[in-house]
Amino acid sequence: MNNTSELAYFDVIELFLMPTAEPNQDLPLSSLSRSDAVATRSRIVSAAERLFAERGIDATTLAEINKEANQRNRSAVQYHFGNKLGVIHAILDKHTPGIELRRHAMLDEIESAEISNLRAFAEALVLPVAEKLDDRDGGLAFLRISAQLIGHPGFPLLSLHTERMNRGTDRLGRLIAANASDWPKALWAPRWLLLIGLLFHGMADYAHLVQSRDPASRPPSRQLFVNNLIDSVIALLEAPISPQTAAQIPEGDGT
Repeated sequence: MNNTSELAYFDVIELFLMPTAEPNQDLPLSSLSRSDAVATRSRIVSAAERLFAERGIDATTLAEINKEANQRNRSAVQYHFGNKLGVIHAILDKHTPGIELRRHAMLDEIESAEISNLRAFAEALVLPVAEKLDDRDGGLAFLRISAQLIGHPGFPLLSLHTERMNRGTDRLGRLIAANASDWPKALWAPRWLLLIGLLFHGMADYAHLVQSRDPASRPPSRQLFVNNLIDSVIALLEAPISPQTAAQIPEGDGT
């Protein structure tokens, strides 16, 4: 697999690290101390997390975020984040560094111990994200928002993300590729696209059940859900190639 193709495949599931939005200095706002500004940004981000998760990104306005954050100044959100994309950047920047640090630590252990089994790789993909299920500071909302952003036509997240340096998911993808040399190259992109959907949409649906007040929507235990998700990732990676799929692989596509 050439380097350009690898980056195209693995960048798809690593689109959640974005540049931090800078305050919009063109909009007037009364002078705030640095600590007040940090506290205000935090309140706005928390408000946006709740509304984006509950109502959806498209259905939430900046005015509603401003009201939810109890901001008397109507320009507060625009001042601190510029626009809705800036708010999304801030939410992702709040959560993704911890996920990446955890994943890199797990990959360090895998490489130092020379582990090459798919369960270890699947755990390195799933567990850092699953820890957000226990994050009371917007973790469940982050999972629900992330699922909305996958394939969203209005936010160019993938192109912006490629400018960032954290490559935890790419590193994991390269390890899996090195231990799956029998895979045709043509299958990498579609299988990784399925993995990203399984991981984030599955997490988002579970987070929705956790937050639901409907007694009929009781979710399975966290441990059961996460372990089953890891099993499902392994099953997807190990799925045999059917004759129908093999017939669609370009002739001469080496493994």
